[in-house]
Amino acid sequence: MNRMPILLLILSFLINGCSTTSVYKEVFKEKPIHNSKEFTVYKDILYQATIRTVCSKNFIIEREDEDKGFILAKRSFQKGKRTIVLALQAKIDSDEENKSSTLYLNALQTTERLFIADHTRFFLFVIPLPGGGGKEATVIKEGEKIVKDKKFYKKFFSAIEEQINALTAKDDKEK
Repeated sequence: MNRMPILLLILSFLINGCSTTSVYKEVFKEKPIHNSKEFTVYKDILYQATIRTVCSKNFIIEREDEDKGFILAKRSFQKGKRTIVLALQAKIDSDEENKSSTLYLNALQTTERLFIADHTRFFLFVIPLPGGGGKEATVIKEGEKIVKDKKFYKKFFSAIEEQINALTAKDDKEK
């Protein structure tokens, strides 16, 4: 009985199992994407400005917690049979001592595709038969990636800065 093929099979499984790279090692290899900015306002003003900016950019707020300074918003774009969903997560960390707050933004782009399968039965390829099965729609996720575009975050921070200026000007008029 020849045991050589079995040994080669076991050896190939061991080599393939050991050669996979660990994803967690890549976390610290990536370059920073400039997705945070410090603002010289209190946390509540920055939170309100962020909410206003997110809503003005047509995002739908999925979850928010003002006490924790957390916002999760989504926006969908339809491109033919593809749906692109942009999820935006905002986290505000405040430094009450220095009257400043830091905003961290993370955006995740997910691409999904719609497939429709038609199970209708036909008589002579023309007349649909009853109980033919109908149509079945399936949504498949094609891809997911973190938005690393420096310009995207810069424009978002600029829009938030405009909202902060509008909020603080409004407060100054009331005083």
